[in-house]
Amino acid sequence: MNINFSLLFYLKKQKNYRTGPVPIYMRITVSGKRAELATGRAIEPDRWVAAAGRAAGTKATAKP
Repeated sequence: MNINFSLLFYLKKQKNYRTGPVPIYMRITVSGKRAELATGRAIEPDRWVAAAGRAAGTKATAKP
């Protein structure tokens, strides 16, 4: 029996976003069922690497 598991981190901007940090959300998918939750962290959008699903850099804000 195989169970597919996927984990995705992404930024969720508000519709009226202008500047400043954006919250980081996490999506967990298990066998096609999705659940989204906020990580409680935020980051500047220009420091986010969408393809890698993580923050770029070595500063404290980019580390877990």
